Amino acid sequence: MYQHLSKDYEYPEPARLEDEVTQIFKGLGYPYPLKNSYYQPMGASHGWPHLLDALSWLVDVIKMNTTVAANTQGILFGDFLEQSKVQEKVLNYSWFASIYKDYTNDRKGTEDKDSQFWKDAKNKLRQHFENSNEYEDVASNAKNVLQQLLFDCDEIESERGQEQTYVEDIARMRDDIRKAVEYLDSVERVKEHKDAEMVKVKGELESKVLEKEKLLRMVNELKDRIEQQKMIHGCSGKEVRQMNLENSKDKEMVAELQAELDEVSKEMWRMKNDDSFKEQKAKFLQIIENITKLLSGLNVQLNLDPMPVPADEKQLKVCWETLNTVWVTEISRQMHQRKLDLDTEKSRSADKFAAAQERIQIENEMLCEAKKKEGRDERTRRAERDEWKAARQQQEKRYDELENEKEVLMKKLHLDGSLEQEIKEEKDKMAKIEKEAEEKTQYLRSAIRQKVEAVEMEIAEIGQEKTMFHAECVAVEKLVQETCGSTY
Repeated sequence: MYQHLSKDYEYPEPARLEDEVTQIFKGLGYPYPLKNSYYQPMGASHGWPHLLDALSWLVDVIKMNTTVAANTQGILFGDFLEQSKVQEKVLNYSWFASIYKDYTNDRKGTEDKDSQFWKDAKNKLRQHFENSNEYEDVASNAKNVLQQLLFDCDEIESERGQEQTYVEDIARMRDDIRKAVEYLDSVERVKEHKDAEMVKVKGELESKVLEKEKLLRMVNELKDRIEQQKMIHGCSGKEVRQMNLENSKDKEMVAELQAELDEVSKEMWRMKNDDSFKEQKAKFLQIIENITKLLSGLNVQLNLDPMPVPADEKQLKVCWETLNTVWVTEISRQMHQRKLDLDTEKSRSADKFAAAQERIQIENEMLCEAKKKEGRDERTRRAERDEWKAARQQQEKRYDELENEKEVLMKKLHLDGSLEQEIKEEKDKMAKIEKEAEEKTQYLRSAIRQKVEAVEMEIAEIGQEKTMFHAECVAVEKLVQETCGSTY
């Protein structure tokens, strides 16, 4: 693999594999060290990953070198370089290529600056510049340019017979453009048709929106009416619907009763004998009696005239008509009113029940609060009682201590009786000693006074003697002076 980079490389036989491979990778600039332990044994789990990474790196270097070698001229010279710079780069590249081959053959020789390798390199560099000829390089460059031009001309000549192909390609492109324009026109027509349909749909949508708004207004009006009815009669919308349903059922029942009454009246008109009249009369009276009992049981009063007892079929018919038209209508109205009153009473009872529950809840909360307060008071009293007990225990303890101190003091008082006697005796002794000391002090004072008077008398006598001696000295001095003066 290394011969892809250095064709003249040969493995030295006596050299160790790990030393040679390590030097090669170090010379190529491998960024990580390869230890000798990686090769011992070869393929071991601790060294094989490192060697595999190194081989992968070497493969990348070889690929990069091959790519660079294929485009050396473009990398070195570029497209817009002057001739002098081209010449300089050619010389540098040829020099580096030759010196690199020598370096790969003897890597260890480059480690010492004073080695023969560097001296040979300097001599080769000097010879390289002396032997290189600028005109030859220019001629070689011109040849290269000529070869490139010839290559371009050959390519142009090779493409000379392809004009017809280009014309056909242009025709195909024009046909494609025409088809695209036709497709665009069809799409625009479809778009116009869809726009027209969209306008119609928008109109229908607006009409539907208006209908929806109308329905919403109707629904809102119904809601307002329901709310007003709730405010007036105290009924909610659900209750009103329930009442309407019951009212419709009552109407159906009244209609059924009306149908039955019609059937009964028809049968009555068919009756021709007195027995049938009596039977119809008894049935009528029974119905009136049942209605009266039912109304009295429901505590409903009808403000109607009492139904007379029919005397004949004509009066019976009138009574039946009165019952159907007046009594049934009034009963339906009274029942409906009774139902409304019951519903109102029910809602009021529900409100009262809710208010009562609220009051009960408030009272329960107040009771709980009172219990909590009582518990707090009980805890406070318990704490005060505990404090009082503790204070009482402390006072009892203090009382015991005072009793003990009292006993100790009483014992001390018994002992202090004998001590007082001794103190009294000592005081008498001290008074006697003080009296004797005072007498001695007076005696000493009188003796000292006498001594002082005697000394003063002696001092006076000495003063007199001194005066007399001074007078004698003065007289002697005068005598001496007189004697000396007479002599001279």
